[in-house]
Amino acid sequence: MTDPTLHDSSSDRCVLIVEDDPATRRSLLLLLTGRGFLAVAFPSMAQALAYAAEQPPACLVADYRLEDGDGIALLESMRGSGWTGPAILISAYRSLELSDRAKASGFEEIFDKPLREHALVDAVGRLVSGGR
Repeated sequence: MTDPTLHDSSSDRCVLIVEDDPATRRSLLLLLTGRGFLAVAFPSMAQALAYAAEQPPACLVADYRLEDGDGIALLESMRGSGWTGPAILISAYRSLELSDRAKASGFEEIFDKPLREHALVDAVGRLVSGGR
């Protein structure tokens, strides 16, 4: 888990990363903070929901498969709580069915693993600036 006290999450550039693989989670956190975004990262849906309830992020970047659920269920829970921000799903198991479910749930972008870093950074930048 990332220490949220290290980041000013009230910023309109705060990105909530939810990824259960520690190496990938750290890589995403370093990538986005290195590009000027404020970011927090959690390994589980439960931790992310608790954080988002207190500090709504500007953007969600979620892995599809999580230890305690999946990225689609996470976004649906956040939407159910009133969060309306943009979301990006990442998955190593992309299929047409998954893409359709993700789009229907409100994900603006879906990226395959391994990630193309520049494409993810560009998408986050566009989405947090309101360019859906």
